[in-house]
Amino acid sequence: MRMVQEVSIKDMSGLGVKLFFPALLIVNLGSQLHSGSALNYLPVLAWAVVYTVASIGMGHAITKLFKLPPWVTPAVAFNNTTSLPLLLLQSLKSAGSLKTIVPEDSTMADSIERAQSYFLVCAVVSKVIAYTTGPRMLQDIRGDGTDQDTGSDGQEEAGEHHDGHPSREQIDEETSLLPEPAQKARQKVGSRIKRVTDKIYSYFPEPVKQELVSFDSPFVDAAIFCALTGALLGLVPPLHKAFFNPYDEGGIFNAWLTSSIKNLGKLFTTLQVFVVGCKLGVSFERMKNTKNSGKVPFKGIVVIFLIRLVIWPAISIYVIYILASRTKFLMEDPILWFSMMLMPAGPPALIISGLAELAKATELERFAIAKAMTILYALSPLICFTITGALKASEAVLESKK
Repeated sequence: MRMVQEVSIKDMSGLGVKLFFPALLIVNLGSQLHSGSALNYLPVLAWAVVYTVASIGMGHAITKLFKLPPWVTPAVAFNNTTSLPLLLLQSLKSAGSLKTIVPEDSTMADSIERAQSYFLVCAVVSKVIAYTTGPRMLQDIRGDGTDQDTGSDGQEEAGEHHDGHPSREQIDEETSLLPEPAQKARQKVGSRIKRVTDKIYSYFPEPVKQELVSFDSPFVDAAIFCALTGALLGLVPPLHKAFFNPYDEGGIFNAWLTSSIKNLGKLFTTLQVFVVGCKLGVSFERMKNTKNSGKVPFKGIVVIFLIRLVIWPAISIYVIYILASRTKFLMEDPILWFSMMLMPAGPPALIISGLAELAKATELERFAIAKAMTILYALSPLICFTITGALKASEAVLESKK
């Protein structure tokens, strides 16, 4: 209907990455994280790293075994950890489906917000790993290992825009409005994060380094910075009180600042789902004007579907059930168990199309990726079986502990 242009889609995607997601992350993580709940996030961090790294290994092995296109590897490795699970949680809240596992000392709204904060932490881990390893996975598409400049599409998807300070001749409507001290502070924080990540990177064995790209990504810096900001606001009692308590209980920033940031964050989930549809729609419009729109291997679709919507859900439900029922590693939070069971499930993340741009994939490869994403998102309602299984498993753990 020509209501949305491609440039507008890129702008919306950039807003989501640079503004709405950070706002959602800071408020949700900060409000839910405090001294009594901090330990609940350690299993989430560990599980996010474990299943993502395991998925990367599975993706590499299966791609080589069945001689599939390189883009199958990140499609197997990285699932949608943001818009889809957050939207599902909102639907489950409306339907009241989680009443059976909501703790007695908590409300449905609080439990859903806590689950969202778990998924956001998982999303940060998943996206950081995706942006640091994903382009390397797709380098086989362009046939060499050299770094090349990327187009605007790849930059937008990865949240990569010009971060330097423009000269006066370059000042335009995109020039930062922040005062120079604030821009210098941002650069200083970013450089410190880069030094720390480079230090961590230096400890990896040489074969591992060759499979990784550097940690130098604006999205990675922003995600880590926002996660640390949310953790600081949550864990420091005076700050938690000032930002998240009601006004009559000392929340001097809650009514006018925190609530505004929270409203911005709420835009992320709906906008992301809309952007996903827009990007796929643009890809199909391009295909109409092209004689050869790329071939999607049937084996690749089957492999991605089985791993993302069958195998990983079965593994995660079983593993988390065992850990929750037979150990004390996962604390006494049924919402935590349920969330961790769902984390590895779901269709591939849309950042794969952005990684393909970064890796200079051909147009046919990008068309094939768009087709595959459309098919897999059409199959994504089958995640209902994972939700039911995770809910029943969490209820079973609760029954066993009575």
